[in-house]
Amino acid sequence: MNAEIKRPNRIHKTMGRVNEKPMKRREAFTLIELLVAITIFVILTILTLGAFNLNIGSERVRSASRQIQAMLEGAKTRAFKYQKPVGVRFILDEDFPGEISGMMYVTGQSNPAGGSYETGSLRYIDTDGDTTTAEAIQFANVSGNTGISWSALKNRGQIQAGVKIRIPAKTGKWYTVSSVNFLADTNQSIMQLTEALLDVTYAAPAGANYTQRAKPVTYELDLSTVMGPLSGEEPVSLPKGIIIDLKSSKVPRNWNVNRWIPGKQYAVGDWVVGISSAGLRVFRAENAGFAGNSLDDEPAWPQLVNTSVTGVGTPAITWRCFEVPRFDIVFTPQGTVMGPVVAEGLLHFTLAETRDTRAIFENDPTTTPAGQTTIGVPVWDLRDHDGDGDKPEHIGSFRVITIFPASGSVNVSPVDQTDVRNNSSGAATPDDFADSIFRYAIEGATAK
Repeated sequence: MNAEIKRPNRIHKTMGRVNEKPMKRREAFTLIELLVAITIFVILTILTLGAFNLNIGSERVRSASRQIQAMLEGAKTRAFKYQKPVGVRFILDEDFPGEISGMMYVTGQSNPAGGSYETGSLRYIDTDGDTTTAEAIQFANVSGNTGISWSALKNRGQIQAGVKIRIPAKTGKWYTVSSVNFLADTNQSIMQLTEALLDVTYAAPAGANYTQRAKPVTYELDLSTVMGPLSGEEPVSLPKGIIIDLKSSKVPRNWNVNRWIPGKQYAVGDWVVGISSAGLRVFRAENAGFAGNSLDDEPAWPQLVNTSVTGVGTPAITWRCFEVPRFDIVFTPQGTVMGPVVAEGLLHFTLAETRDTRAIFENDPTTTPAGQTTIGVPVWDLRDHDGDGDKPEHIGSFRVITIFPASGSVNVSPVDQTDVRNNSSGAATPDDFADSIFRYAIEGATAK
């Protein structure tokens, strides 16, 4: 009874058995498994970043459209507030002419006394030597003339081609100053008009003494038609990577400018931008022809307005020099659009991304001859430019800002890249060119 009951030492035996089992080593990933995992990760990353970039670009385009719309409507509000013309000047990108990258408010200028008119004296100038008719006018620095010289007004940005001038002051006819030889003489004192002077019976050669044939006549300049920066307002830039593509917009023809392109065929009236010794100038093709095939063939652009230069090509193109146009949309105090742009009818500004407008395509099969290098894809161009079989080449987003001159209203619409007919023949066959990118804008559709 008192004998001690022996129990088996199960714990030690169990632990012994556990310890007796050989431990299994955990195997690592094989090289193939690692490569598969990395490949999947890379693919997911690329897809995610692509969607992210697309969304970012689209949001920037939407933001830019709201910014431009607010700027234009702000000009209308300021015109009513100040009871004088106020507008928006679109700023050309000097590195990429054909694109607008900024904006600023502008308004009609005034003289030192705060008025809208600048008065002074001028004389009639005979430029063709017939001694009877006047083809130009010259600022007359006569005794008692308190007017500011035209060269000083030009340096202040208060006078430019297109300004209105009444001769004689208060009682005479209103004329428009021409861009031809605008203050191009040494003293910057001679201007031409867009129409013949009336009732002029005396004129003198430029530089002649103030004789009876060169007696001074009074004038008044309407400075309110010359747009300059609005005081207290700073220029603003569009979001990074977003521009207004003038090539895809409906604007006055002399706004649709771009850099000279080697080997390109130009038609009469086409415009290019060139860099002269005095800065940017625009040049109009006076005849149809081809540009030279090399960048070295770019003409030496002159700085003087109305002078010409002939390029290299067969046939060679003669280019005439003009001042860079003012890209102004100006509103009256009544809210309507004023100025030469009204003649264009509806104005459509197309917002695009620079990854489309500055894309480079080497060996482009769509050129004539095929295989040339092209830069940029307009919104309406749906062709395959890289020859990979995929089209169109656009990767960014677009919006259209439409201005209705008669009412001054501004609308933002999507673009329409539908292609169901041939734009040349009208046949119901696609031709890789959008039928009407502004259809939604004309119909009044609003972009979300």
